[in-house]
Amino acid sequence: MNYNKKEFVKSMLGAAILVALSSQSMAGTDFNANLELDTDATDTAAADTTYDQNGRVEVNVLSRREKGEYFVQAKGTVLLTVDGTTSVDDAYVQFGSKTWDLQAGRFEAVNLFPKAKDTLIVHAGGVSVYEANMVRGRIGDGGGQFALHYNANDNVKFELATIFGDENASGDDTTAVSGVRPSITWSTEGFSLFAGYEKVKYDLTAGGTQDKSGFGIGTNFDLGAANINIAAARSKDENSDEKVTSYIANMVYGNFGAGVIRSDVDQGSNTDPNVTTAYLAYSVPLLDIEGATVTFAGSFSSADNVTDDEATALRVRLNYTF
Repeated sequence: MNYNKKEFVKSMLGAAILVALSSQSMAGTDFNANLELDTDATDTAAADTTYDQNGRVEVNVLSRREKGEYFVQAKGTVLLTVDGTTSVDDAYVQFGSKTWDLQAGRFEAVNLFPKAKDTLIVHAGGVSVYEANMVRGRIGDGGGQFALHYNANDNVKFELATIFGDENASGDDTTAVSGVRPSITWSTEGFSLFAGYEKVKYDLTAGGTQDKSGFGIGTNFDLGAANINIAAARSKDENSDEKVTSYIANMVYGNFGAGVIRSDVDQGSNTDPNVTTAYLAYSVPLLDIEGATVTFAGSFSSADNVTDDEATALRVRLNYTF
C-alpha cells in the first residue's frame, strides 16, 4: 500500500469514528475524545533555540460484550494531528475470560520502563536509552501483534507478547514471529514488582539480520501520598555487540511529577557515550473548568563523549477532554 493510499485509509477511519460519535445506532459503544496541544522551546549545545507547536485530537472507540464467564472487546484510537496528518494509535480485539485472554492487532504490552508524568523528555546527544520496549507494541508497517495473558490469581499475572511478521518496513516479512516478550507482574495493594525479557530477530531486505535482546525489571509502590517507579533495563545487539544499560526513577505527587533517567552505552571503546536526563511537570486546572488543564514541563539533559552534549527544553501543554 503506497503512502497516499495509507493516508486516505487513515483519514476515512478518522472520519468514520467522528460520524459514529453522533450516531444513535452506536449507543452500545463507548466513545471519548480529548485534545492535547504542546508549545515548546528547545535549546541544545550544537544549535540555536528552536520553537515549535504540535498536538493532536485523540478519538477513542471501545466496545465490550460478555456471555457467561467470557468476553470479547475491541478498541480503536485515531490521532488527528495539528499538522494535518492522521494516524492509528490502538486498533485491537481481545477475547477470553478473567483467567486468560488473547489480544491481537495494534496495542502496547506491559510497561517495563514506566516514566510516569513524562510530559517532556529530551535526551542530549542522541545517546541510546533502552526502555525494554522492542516488542512492547504499536510497531510500524512491518507486522502485527499477538499477546496471551494469563492471570494465575489476583496477584500474579503473566503476559507473552509477540510480533507477527517484522517490526518495521526494513524486514523482508519471511519470519512469522520476529519478536517475543514474556513478562510477569506481581502486585498487592500499593506495591508491585515486574520483570520481562524480549528478543527480536528477522532478516532485512537489504541483507543481514536484525538480532537484539534485552530485559527489564522494576517496582512501583506508594510512599505516603506519592507514587514511585524504579526500573532498570539492559539490551544487547548481537551483531555489533553494543550494550545499552538504562535506569529510571520517578515519582508523582498530586499534580506534580519528576524523574531522572541514566543510560550508558557500551561500544567497547574508551569513549563510550552516556546521558543523564532529569524531567519534571506540574498540572493545574485551566480557569477552574472541568476537563481542562495546563501543564508546565521541563527537561534537562547532559551527555558525555558526544558532540551535542547538553539539551534543555520547556513545554506548556493544554489538555481538554470533550
